[in-house]
Amino acid sequence: MKKSNLLATTDPSFNDIIGNGKIYRVPEFQRDYSWTQDNWEDLWNDIITIKNNENSHYMGSIVLLNRGGSIYQIIDGQQRFTTLSILSLAIIFKLKELASNDIEKNDNTERVENLMKDYIAKKDSASLTYSSKLFLNENNDSFYQRLLAFKKPININKLLSSEKLLWGAYEFFKTKVDELYKGINNGKDLALFLTKVIGERLLFIQITVEDELNAYTVFETLNSRGVELTSTDLLKNYLFSLVAKSTSDLDHAKKQWNKIINIIGLKNFPTFLRHYLNSKMKLINKGYLFKAIKSTVKIDEDVFELLDSLEESAYIYIALGNPTDEYWKENKDLVDSIDALKLFGVTQHKPLLMISHKYLEPRDFEKLLKAIVAISYRYSVIGRHQTNIMDKIYNKAAVLVHNNHDEIDVSKIINSIKELYISDDDFKNSFEGKTFNTDNSNHKKQARYTLYKIEGQIQNGSKYDYTSDSGTIEHILPENLTEKWEEFFSEDEHIRNVYKIGNFTLLETKKNRDIADDIFSVKEKVYHTSKYEITKIIEASQWNINALKNRQSKLANIACGVWKIQFN
Repeated sequence: MKKSNLLATTDPSFNDIIGNGKIYRVPEFQRDYSWTQDNWEDLWNDIITIKNNENSHYMGSIVLLNRGGSIYQIIDGQQRFTTLSILSLAIIFKLKELASNDIEKNDNTERVENLMKDYIAKKDSASLTYSSKLFLNENNDSFYQRLLAFKKPININKLLSSEKLLWGAYEFFKTKVDELYKGINNGKDLALFLTKVIGERLLFIQITVEDELNAYTVFETLNSRGVELTSTDLLKNYLFSLVAKSTSDLDHAKKQWNKIINIIGLKNFPTFLRHYLNSKMKLINKGYLFKAIKSTVKIDEDVFELLDSLEESAYIYIALGNPTDEYWKENKDLVDSIDALKLFGVTQHKPLLMISHKYLEPRDFEKLLKAIVAISYRYSVIGRHQTNIMDKIYNKAAVLVHNNHDEIDVSKIINSIKELYISDDDFKNSFEGKTFNTDNSNHKKQARYTLYKIEGQIQNGSKYDYTSDSGTIEHILPENLTEKWEEFFSEDEHIRNVYKIGNFTLLETKKNRDIADDIFSVKEKVYHTSKYEITKIIEASQWNINALKNRQSKLANIACGVWKIQFN
């Protein structure tokens, strides 16, 4: 297929879209109507602005999928489209009221008929019934169609939450129209407000695609705040469409899908799906997820196989980002490793850990996890190297595990990610220049983690947990350069060195508070009374640039032993 045929874009007005003889359908399984009063207010204010200044207003993108002939699915834009239809109905209701009150009865009755035909529904000349221009999803359409007949709900309290929002939008816009035209009984002005202001001056970027795969690509490339539907919704719609022939299958698929979304979170699902796929197959980029699913999931059995696998993976995926998850409650070392990776802010390892957790023995999984912590600390925290290389290497390792899980051992897995392991020399060089700005909360936690791990190495087994111990980070050279410290550090030297790890140590809270910004000769005496070995071993006749550099170098040597892997 030629690239030019994948999609077509235009910038029609609301009149162009609604008055072109087409029928628009929201996919059956798409999300319910969800706009609230804040959204209605914003839309109304935009409309009043263009009414007063005679400008146009862009409503954002609307993505349509041609289903043959004049029928189009609204892949994205249903919230705006539905709300504008309800606003149109509210204006028509006002005209209907005028006619009922014998105000320009014949003219307003004709206006109602014409505007209903142009904006809401076609009227069959034989049955005299209306056929809607817009059909909503399975939960909302029956209520919406009753609304088109100007029928008030029998019991508003019994409505679905999305139906209450549809009704709320209708009541909101009726009130706004009444306020705008209070005391004005001119049907012509009302009709012109709909046809000339709303109809002509609200503009869209209309994107018409030929299939769901192209729609998915549009979502992943638009990156626009105007996109209402997510790529996750599109995937859900596709999966549900494959099982829709059976009501029981569809219900089961919905329940399982909702369970997965509840575990992962809607916002996190695309990343989870990418990590899931990358744990089993060659690296897939964000824009090709839907294509990968569609190429392998083609019948109802495939859908349930995928959902079962996603649900199984969802639990471990969430646990890999949460050190307090019950998965790790009986193993302190696992908790520490998961906590460290979360602290480092890295996620590229997750596909490998997802698949490895499935196939490795617990002790081997723990060994792999510790190796990844060492690699991540060296590579990301200290080395700060590019992360795209990590994606490729972890993916290769994950596929290795997936394809050879019956015979793979943990040493082979660790060796397969060896490329990410920074050598001792490079690590020391990077460490000796490392700073942690403790004004930044995450950097401060990383500095604290680093100091406590080095403390543990000095003690041959730490007595103290960095997450629970009451120790504080002491800046040997104070954060504020006082007059008594200016003898040892210039202002420029202070800026460049105050947040270096060699300038940090651990100290009890009260002792830290007592010595505050004192000079080094005073602080040193207190350091020797500390319970922390990393602090007791500070030795210098005075604290200057050379002393700080020497300590940073010593800590770098110790750190090499902390974050160390012995490769086979």
